Amino acid sequence: MSWYSLKRTTDRYGVVIDVGSGSVLAAIVHSNSTNKHPHIVWSHRDHIPLKNIDSLEQSAKAVMTALVNATMLLDGEGRKILYEYDPSATLTEIQCTIAAPWSYTVTKTVNYKQTTPFTITKTLLFELDAVIKSKIEAEINQNPELSNLGLTVIAEVAMGMNANEYRIKNPLNSKAHTFSLTRTHSISQQHLLLALDEVRDKLFINVESRKLSFILALYAVTQYILKNHQDTCLVDITYEATEIGIVRDDILLYTTHTPFGSFSLAREISNITNAPLHESFGYIHHEKPYAFLDTMSSKHRGEIELVFEAYIEKINTLFHETGDELAIPHNILLHTGLNQGPLFKDLLEKAAKRAIKVKPVINTVSSAIINEFYNDQTQKKSVTIQHDTALLVSAQFFHNRSLLQTFEYQ
Repeated sequence: MSWYSLKRTTDRYGVVIDVGSGSVLAAIVHSNSTNKHPHIVWSHRDHIPLKNIDSLEQSAKAVMTALVNATMLLDGEGRKILYEYDPSATLTEIQCTIAAPWSYTVTKTVNYKQTTPFTITKTLLFELDAVIKSKIEAEINQNPELSNLGLTVIAEVAMGMNANEYRIKNPLNSKAHTFSLTRTHSISQQHLLLALDEVRDKLFINVESRKLSFILALYAVTQYILKNHQDTCLVDITYEATEIGIVRDDILLYTTHTPFGSFSLAREISNITNAPLHESFGYIHHEKPYAFLDTMSSKHRGEIELVFEAYIEKINTLFHETGDELAIPHNILLHTGLNQGPLFKDLLEKAAKRAIKVKPVINTVSSAIINEFYNDQTQKKSVTIQHDTALLVSAQFFHNRSLLQTFEYQ
């Protein structure tokens, strides 16, 4: 085999787009299957301006603008840097992850039972899958808020299959009295999907495209890295939302969110102090995030503490929405900005103590990814590790073919 043929089979170049609650990331990623992690050739995150936004509709329009800005920059500056990096490189894939509140992730289980043993066939799996999809469609149609959004399934994955109440990986042609199928679906808003498809059609003709919710990609990557974490509570904190995912026995059982994130918190602080929004946002990036309170008047300090208290209660409410009768798992995996960890760890710990009455174990996803895949680079002072934590997750999902091929994309 020639070197050129080897390169063709081990190297992939793709576009990674991450639609966050208050920003859009566009990146060019080089994946070589012989390496532990991909190489980020170029990236840019376009932020929604730090200003007061009165409605979700206004925020959605701002996200669309950010999408156009980020992808146009990719088409110009990004392609130029890619050519300098590898003149023969061709972009062949687009991966889009979509965070709350623009995406929803729904897990459903359907049970099948007979008095006599039956054979598990492809036809049976197809029929059970159709039942799950009809359940999801009915749930959307019965909820006016969701049905008005024009939601569409963008990805799905088989979370688990049980035959005679035992987990089974390859059920085809097996005999059973009972069988259950659990599938998770990523759902997103049609107007956003049309915008993403328009970007693909204009800038990346004939390039394969796949879309999924960010928390589903986060779940897949953390499951791959932390194989001993069967029961966890995923927490994804973005600029304008906080989403949680309940994982039990390795299954992403339930997700929910509140439209309040790090920008939202900064906006509340700014309203109290009259400080510029960017200054207020800087307060929550400090190693000692409560230190700024020492410079405040007692009135402002008290009002800001009430803002933190209100956020803790929002998270406490989410922690009680687990999709079942059980409490959240004690292990919490936090995904947020690298410099926001200290503040949100503390806020999550306080919320979790109210929900489960004990101190949780909180680890950050970015640290897990860096320790697992970038440990060699942390030893080199000359090498800078990517600080965009959502890009670390999305790029690792793109890099790992075994994760990609587990999902079905619409």
